[in-house]
Amino acid sequence: MIYKNENQLINIIKFTPPIFIITISLFITFFLYLDKQNELEKEKFFIRSEFIKNNKETAKQEIENLYNFIINSQEKTEEKLKENIKNRVYEAHSIATRIYNENKNLKSKDEIKKMIKDALVDIRFNNGSGYFFIYSFDYECILLPINRKLEGTSFYNFKEGKGEYLTRNIIAQLKNEKEGFLSWWFNKPDDLENQYKKIGFNMHFEPYDWFIGTGEYFVDFEEIIKKEVLDYVSKLNKDKNNYFFILDYDKNTLLHIIPDLINKPAIDVTNIENHKIFDEMIEIAKLGEGFLTYNHKPINSDFFSTKTSYIKGLNNWQWVIGKGFYQDDVNTIINNKTIALNDKFHKKVINLISIALILTSLLLIISIYVSKILEKKFINYKREINKYIEENSKQQHILSQQSKMAAMGEMIGNIAHQWRQPLSVITTVASGMKLQKEFNTLDDKTFNDSIDNITNSAQYLSKTIDDFRNFFRTDKNESIFSINECLDKVIKLTAAQFKNNEIIFIKNLKDFNILGLENEFIQALINILNNAKDALLEKDGIRVIIISTYEENHKAFIKIEDNAGGIDEKIIDKIFEPYFTTKHQSKGTGIGLYMTEKIITKHMNGAIEIKNSEITYKEITYKGTEVLIELPTNL
Repeated sequence: MIYKNENQLINIIKFTPPIFIITISLFITFFLYLDKQNELEKEKFFIRSEFIKNNKETAKQEIENLYNFIINSQEKTEEKLKENIKNRVYEAHSIATRIYNENKNLKSKDEIKKMIKDALVDIRFNNGSGYFFIYSFDYECILLPINRKLEGTSFYNFKEGKGEYLTRNIIAQLKNEKEGFLSWWFNKPDDLENQYKKIGFNMHFEPYDWFIGTGEYFVDFEEIIKKEVLDYVSKLNKDKNNYFFILDYDKNTLLHIIPDLINKPAIDVTNIENHKIFDEMIEIAKLGEGFLTYNHKPINSDFFSTKTSYIKGLNNWQWVIGKGFYQDDVNTIINNKTIALNDKFHKKVINLISIALILTSLLLIISIYVSKILEKKFINYKREINKYIEENSKQQHILSQQSKMAAMGEMIGNIAHQWRQPLSVITTVASGMKLQKEFNTLDDKTFNDSIDNITNSAQYLSKTIDDFRNFFRTDKNESIFSINECLDKVIKLTAAQFKNNEIIFIKNLKDFNILGLENEFIQALINILNNAKDALLEKDGIRVIIISTYEENHKAFIKIEDNAGGIDEKIIDKIFEPYFTTKHQSKGTGIGLYMTEKIITKHMNGAIEIKNSEITYKEITYKGTEVLIELPTNL
């Protein structure tokens, strides 16, 4: 029979990993749910803030673009007006020239003059305000469509609104330039009290020494530009709930998404909760620009929503231009985000459960397998002991059995030594995750990295038994493997424990291939790093491990250095002896470096050397230990 403590050890190996994985999975699922709820609230707040911020920036930018367009249109008003009247005078001059050329040899001068006047007298343009006039260079009025009674009279002493002799100035200009623009001031027919700027263009008609011209009030043409601007902006309003609006300082609606409200008092707008908002808009416009939040009813909706608009004033036209957005639109985005987060959470839980089931099954199978092996080993061990007692006379056979027992003891001791650290990693990582979760610092990357560490450590546990069980077998298969990939596996297995103990890794690696037993070599490197870690934990301050790889003379070298203070020179020659250790019995068996030396020299055909050295980190020199491994490279 197997002793009670042996049964307990087998049961621990068999059931502890699956129970641990299941427990961790339940804890992680619970914390994932809490994290999901917390993340959702943060996302809601962030989405709402970003939505308002981005829409404010968009509304402001679009209003600024529209404002710049209007300013540009204003700046080009006089230019457009001049171009307009110049083209009109060119047309009139062309008509007069054609009539003259077609009839100069057929009709009398008076008949031709009458034909020209008749051709131009009824022509109107610019919404009916534009007309042509003709004067002779003798200051006689030839054609004045708006007051035919003045035709034939002299305009030599005619003064415009500012007191300038207008006819004299035009003739003086045309004698030098043949054509040109001229500005003057005059009353409008519907306003005889105020003077308005008028821009004219005149052109010399040489056959009769006339000048043909026209003039347009600047404010009248500006109204045409305003209408063009409003027509242009109305074409931009395609979204019924995302549109430009314009009103004047008298609170008349000049532009709106609802056509029936255009050119109506703002009081007629019924989808706004408080009409005092229009006074606030005008006040903001007069001051320059700004945001305004108010309750507004979207098109095709019966309920008021919060709307934020950007308002900007166009003071020379006394316009308020604005565009806004509904803050409630963010709810759709939040609902979509909530669905996405729920889906993400469910996928995480399903993945976690799947991984837990796979790991549990795998560990259970490995545990049963290992327990069977150990059970057989224990039975064989007892059987050999009994046989040794019974067959004391067979000394040679006894010595052989003792050798086997020693090897078996080494294997069991190594298993215990190698399992202690991965199990500690699993416990430490799990505790760290729980602590980070309690402080809401567990992010997806840390979570995934921690799960990977647990998984890798568990897989390492499962591999350890087979690796050590096969250690002395002669049928192991060698392979060519990359030293960098091998070191990555080592660092991945040990990263969590080194990180938790604030040990800094520095890597100076050059990749090359090695022929040998990769798994055993990984174990050897882990043994070295664990010894360095244990030594570093006994010192205060910065803890550093430097790993370097290089090639010389067709040989590969792996150098591992630490700043733990070094090894006593009295015992440094004994560190590769079996069971030799400077640690307490609870921390080591003395098998680690012995096995490491055997793996590198016997199974890797290499050499290993350990000596005290000095390393420099951040311009500070420390005493420490250097482990140098020499291996043949695969050429």
